[in-house]
Amino acid sequence: MTIKSVAIENVRGIDLLKIDSKILRNRPNILVAPNGFGKTSIATAFKCAADQTSIKLGDEDRHQHDDGKQAKVELEFEENGIQSKLSVTENAHSNDIRKHFDIHVVSDLRKIKATKQWLPGGHGKPKAKMVIDPIVICKKANKANSPYKISEIKRIFGIHKNALPNIEASLFQSHDFVMRSPECWQHIDALTKKRKWSKIENVIKNLSEYSGSTDDGLSHIATSVEDIFENLQEAKELLSIIEATTKLGVVEAFLSICQIIITYRSNGAALKNYLEWLRYSEIKKSIKDGLNDLNTSWKTPSIRETKGELVVEMPDPAHISNGQRDVLLLLSLLHIARYNLTKSRAILVVDEVFDYLDDANLTVAQYYISQLIDDYKRQGRSIYVMILTHLNPSFFKNYVFSNQNTIYLETGSAYDSIDAMKKLINARSQDGCDKDLKDEISRYLVHYHVDEYEFSERLKIISGTRSSWGKKGKFQEFLQEEFKKYSSGQPYDPLAICAVTRRSIEELAFRQISNQPDSSGFFTTHMTGPKLDWAVQRGATVPESHYLLRVIFDDGLHWNLNRDNTIPIVAKLSNPIIKKMVVEVVNKCLAH
Repeated sequence: MTIKSVAIENVRGIDLLKIDSKILRNRPNILVAPNGFGKTSIATAFKCAADQTSIKLGDEDRHQHDDGKQAKVELEFEENGIQSKLSVTENAHSNDIRKHFDIHVVSDLRKIKATKQWLPGGHGKPKAKMVIDPIVICKKANKANSPYKISEIKRIFGIHKNALPNIEASLFQSHDFVMRSPECWQHIDALTKKRKWSKIENVIKNLSEYSGSTDDGLSHIATSVEDIFENLQEAKELLSIIEATTKLGVVEAFLSICQIIITYRSNGAALKNYLEWLRYSEIKKSIKDGLNDLNTSWKTPSIRETKGELVVEMPDPAHISNGQRDVLLLLSLLHIARYNLTKSRAILVVDEVFDYLDDANLTVAQYYISQLIDDYKRQGRSIYVMILTHLNPSFFKNYVFSNQNTIYLETGSAYDSIDAMKKLINARSQDGCDKDLKDEISRYLVHYHVDEYEFSERLKIISGTRSSWGKKGKFQEFLQEEFKKYSSGQPYDPLAICAVTRRSIEELAFRQISNQPDSSGFFTTHMTGPKLDWAVQRGATVPESHYLLRVIFDDGLHWNLNRDNTIPIVAKLSNPIIKKMVVEVVNKCLAH
């Protein structure tokens, strides 16, 4: 199954958002958007859609606080070539999404607590302190004994009793089966019903009454076993779980299912309690091991059982580094997800938790996510991980998932570069392009230069670009037109904005030292950063913002054939502060 699109209506800052990119299963899907786009609104929508019957939306999360604007979440998905839509609204009496998916949202649990520091004389001084309340991983499961008695079940199978696999060892000691056990109960319960159970009983009877060898007896019932799995959907579902989580064959799986049902019919509550205890124990062990692995501080988190809950208590944030705190928090939150996500399909939304991790801890966070995905794959399950972030993987190389699927939320053809501009920038990176022509493009077009130039005929060599740009003034006219569009909120060419920003910054620096005898050295200096440094050494004043804006054009004006070169630029140019900086520097240059 692939989630082909997501649509959200009337949640927080979102009136209508359609994500048309595919959300892939068992892979990290990184959804990139600038701050202020509405990433937290997306997370809120999924959190509200996690209810069983309808969207539960608080007043603070309603779009424009208008009760008349009803929230809606819709997924379009494809499975085995068939496309379907699932949706849930506030007024729904059923939740189509939750029928197919478990949903869990991981978000930052840190908060600021206001306190008062008392000073001599009885005066109070306000003081803020970051706190992390104890994190409840799950409800505590009571220790339970296994109600499975293989010796009693063997009597039912007569002389072929030794054919029975011991499910205590094959199933109940399998981590993967135990973690998937919540999925089994609806299937087991259905198979205990008289009509379906009688079909299974007939196969058991055929085996127990067979007078030949056990091997022959198993061959004797093989066709009947296949019929059971073909005609009883619940048995087929159990078979898929057992095959994914154990090494049992089809007949062994059938005999295991028989024993589960027999035990369930005898003492269903005890069997549920036992498997819940086993699953709880796996979760508890996993988080305990994870916390021990991260124990590098004299102040360590503690895990304890209290008031019927499994709780992680974080150290005082003042006693551990920010990186330690954030990774410990993420580890705990992912274990909550592990416990709560019980269906064969799950949606996990990670809301900006990655954004403020340092390099090392970002790698650790990716490791935890990868582990979770690997667990799902190994167990035969599907998880759709959506990581909401403002960090662009094209620029932040610490995103190193080998199979990540990057989705840029703020995109659109309206913000794409024209082919002529792409061809021009691409030519600078092509080995086949004439070196002198490359130098001319760099010197006169994407960098600022005062000399006259004319290379329009040579520019015709680059098929698809505009040869007129080789005449002085023509490329600048194009850049200025695109800048007007950008500054006024119209669709624009992002690569053109990169070029006009760089040229403006370089021109403003050069003006200040243009009268000096060696000013021509500015143009023989390569790259914008060294050019600015050269000018500063000779008395020019270059604002820090001009250096900061290199993040816009340095990478954008050097083509990379292995990635989308324009969407990452648009994501940055859409940031209101960056836009303000760009508009100010270009307008200052144009005002001259």
